[in-house]
Amino acid sequence: MALEPEESTGSSFDINPKQLAVPSRSTTEFTVTFNPTQDVGNFRSIVIASPELAQEEIELAGGDASEQPKKGTLGIIALNLNANTISPQLSLDKSVKMDGGKHINMKKWSVVDDDAPSVIQKLTFSNDTKADMTFNFGVSGPFEIAKSKSNTGAKHPLSTQGTQSKVVKQKVETMFCLQPLKIVEL
Repeated sequence: MALEPEESTGSSFDINPKQLAVPSRSTTEFTVTFNPTQDVGNFRSIVIASPELAQEEIELAGGDASEQPKKGTLGIIALNLNANTISPQLSLDKSVKMDGGKHINMKKWSVVDDDAPSVIQKLTFSNDTKADMTFNFGVSGPFEIAKSKSNTGAKHPLSTQGTQSKVVKQKVETMFCLQPLKIVEL
């Protein structure tokens, strides 16, 4: 008696197509899509398939359909699907303070002077995870993002695409898709 795993229900994995006749001596691709139902964690599922002869194969064999192998007698295909998700973390290039946080100190003098600190503060964020991270930056209050640049090759799916206009001043890019170990400077 063979032991077989129990098929998972309520899986975060989806396989398409669900049912398909594969001709003999050929291969077919199935697409496995992962749609997690919670933020982070370990997702495991077992998907079971029971191959059976297609009606064409039964007809080619020239026998009676009742004499052909029944569903499950050709074996069982069990797929063990496993995915670990992580919490995305964008790292800031500032040292950790005693309270455990990273702080930005902005200084502005009320008079214009050559000795006054710069009114522009550069911040560098990095993606230290092993997956692409898609995000937007925004500021409020008396601040604005003056310039941004990144060494990532990926584009945010909603960012502006195309050539820059010489007539219309381009807005500073605030939407990014940051690849692992890449940075964005604001």
